[in-house]
Amino acid sequence: MTDGQPQSAIAEVTQEARAHCQNIGAGALEAVESLRAEPEKNPMLGRRARSAVGSMQLYTTRLEGTDARPTLTVTYVYDAPPPEPGLVRIALVSPVRFAGGGTGR
Repeated sequence: MTDGQPQSAIAEVTQEARAHCQNIGAGALEAVESLRAEPEKNPMLGRRARSAVGSMQLYTTRLEGTDARPTLTVTYVYDAPPPEPGLVRIALVSPVRFAGGGTGR
C-alpha cells in the first residue's frame, strides 16, 4: 500500500511551540506554519533524534534565518499508530545559538 514510503500524516503546531514562535517574533510562526505541510507529506523529514515512547519518533529540522528572523530549530514528534494516518506534533521551536553566544545575526 505504501511501497516502503511513510504514509502521509496530519501535522499540528502545539500551543507551546506557537507561544515560542510568538516570543521569537520576526515571522517565526509564519515560517513554522509553512513548514507544517512538509512533514504531512514526509513525516520522517529532518534528523531523527532519540526515540520517544512506543511508536512515537522524535525529529529535528532547521529553518534557515532571514534578515528579519533567526535560524530556527524545529523539533517534532511523529506518532504513527496503525491504521490511521500518523500525527505530527511540532512541539518545540527555538532560535539556533551559535558559538560565542549570539544568534547568528
